Amino acid sequence: MEAIEILKGTRYYDTKEQILREKIIEIIKKTLERYGFNPIETPILQFYSLLASKYAGGEEILQECYKLKDRGNRNLGLRYELTITLIPFLLENQNIKLPFKRYEIGKIFRDGPIKKARIREFTQFDFDIIGCKSKLSELEILAIYNEVFEKLGIDIYIYLNNRKILLGILEYANIKENKNSIILTIDKLEKISEGDIRKELADKGLSEKQIDKIFEIINLKGNNEEILNELEKLETKDSREGTTELKEILELAKIYGLKNIILKPPLARGLNYYTSTIYEIFSNKLNSSLGAGGRYDNLFKSFLGKELSAIGGSFGIDAIASILRSEKKSKVQVYLVPVGITEEKFFPILKKLRREFNVDFDLVGRGISKNLEFADRNKIPFCIIVGENELKLGKVKLKNMNTREEKILKLENAIEEIHKNI
Repeated sequence: MEAIEILKGTRYYDTKEQILREKIIEIIKKTLERYGFNPIETPILQFYSLLASKYAGGEEILQECYKLKDRGNRNLGLRYELTITLIPFLLENQNIKLPFKRYEIGKIFRDGPIKKARIREFTQFDFDIIGCKSKLSELEILAIYNEVFEKLGIDIYIYLNNRKILLGILEYANIKENKNSIILTIDKLEKISEGDIRKELADKGLSEKQIDKIFEIINLKGNNEEILNELEKLETKDSREGTTELKEILELAKIYGLKNIILKPPLARGLNYYTSTIYEIFSNKLNSSLGAGGRYDNLFKSFLGKELSAIGGSFGIDAIASILRSEKKSKVQVYLVPVGITEEKFFPILKKLRREFNVDFDLVGRGISKNLEFADRNKIPFCIIVGENELKLGKVKLKNMNTREEKILKLENAIEEIHKNI
């Protein structure tokens, strides 16, 4: 028999994992829809020229792009994120009403380093507000992150920065060339040591004095107000604009009641198209981000021939799922256990239950204890047991598998009880 090798960096999701992923996705979708977002879908396969555009992700992300040719010898690629595919979508939908709030869930592909919660093919959930310059858009995005992770039961903190702050730091250090490349190196501070960052910056031609000036700012400590006060001292055009914008966002967040936002001057995000606000979501439970995004006001101009402000964010479904390892093994809500009665007698009960719930039943004639053990092992929350004694009373026995409580009830009342507790 020919051996089959599992491709490293890919995942096969069993029932337990997929139920958890679908639960995460459903929570995000419901939250976004309450905020006025609507779904779209875009193709995985794109022209490589779009993915490699100077307006797209940048040199580093492009190194992780899967490239291929079709039968017509056209250069194609697999999308490495979902924002870039908004360009052809908007080209096809130029009369769309603005501001446009969209969300999309789909597979993206990156041929990068493989580690926990970072694989070659993974599911990303993006959401964007197109056509709105107001900082209320930033507030909406940050509020959504807070609400979603609160519902998921994950404590998070949001790193916040502004691309203009980074440009201001470079101006302060008298750096005039290779700005995007240097910013991408600065962004690695959470991943590699300061010594390695200094070496990489030196390899890019920076003097020791310039490197010291960069670290003077990106190593700032203190609360948000103290960091803003220090950033204001840079006195460059970009830093002034960035500081003003950050102040406005933090003030809106304070009014709204968001408290877990931390200013992070070295935060850059690994994509070139961001123009101002940027953010990344972390939890102490995982050494990878759970979501990220920012404002990208210049992405569409070259392709659409007009300015179109935009801001968005993403959720890393696989990263979130790696935290929330669920014990749930089945979508079954009720397990019916017929005891010594014919199909003619329990089929009507089964049909009524299936109008209300996801219901399975004993197919192999196990005893009551074996059936309860099966339901418990598969985390099915309720069992309904029905035999001749229950039928004579016109009732069923309802067992809550979490509390172990048992009740003898009419079927209609048992259904009501399950609805209250499911």
